[in-house]
Amino acid sequence: MKAFVAVSGFKNSGKTTLCLDLASRLEGMGIRVGFVKRTHEAILGKGGTDTGFFLGQGIPTILWGPDGVRKEAQEVQPELEWLVERLMPDVDLVLLEGGKDLPLPRIWVGPPEDCPKGVGGIFAWYSREGRTDKTPSFGPGEEDQLASLLAERLVRGKVFPSISLHVDGRNVFLKPYLAKFLQESIQGMLRSLKDTEGRDVYIHIRRRDIPER
Repeated sequence: MKAFVAVSGFKNSGKTTLCLDLASRLEGMGIRVGFVKRTHEAILGKGGTDTGFFLGQGIPTILWGPDGVRKEAQEVQPELEWLVERLMPDVDLVLLEGGKDLPLPRIWVGPPEDCPKGVGGIFAWYSREGRTDKTPSFGPGEEDQLASLLAERLVRGKVFPSISLHVDGRNVFLKPYLAKFLQESIQGMLRSLKDTEGRDVYIHIRRRDIPER
């Protein structure tokens, strides 16, 4: 079951910036993040959207508007779970920008007094002006704490193993299916070894060609 959190507020409140910051920090914790931008503007055929920032970081992204979905499908008003399962099958947590009308756990971005009545599910507040009298609230420079709260509240109890491949010190990008295959194969072999559970394990392989005789 994937975790969802809405990051809501008014236009130009800093929602996209906060989502991008949280996504980067959560990915650093080993949590696979997807981003959905919910908008009331038509999006099909348009370019130059905020989603490009997320795509540039390799974060799966969906732009969800009233006229359809900007990715592989154009169904009008699909269910959120359908969108994510079809277009982001490998993520653990979804940051959805907007969605004030959706019944989701929520971060409100902006002063609490600006939050419209009827917006529910708020478990954290974020304001560019700094902390407010609401609890818990966060401001600029406290994104690490907010990301940790998200991880604890929404994906606690899950284990997020990660794998990386370096060749001569250079990180090599692994496609999700290959990373999953390598990770599960290596973990399967390591289960028979003592004192490896919950630890960082480094495997060094030197590959060299043997000249033919």
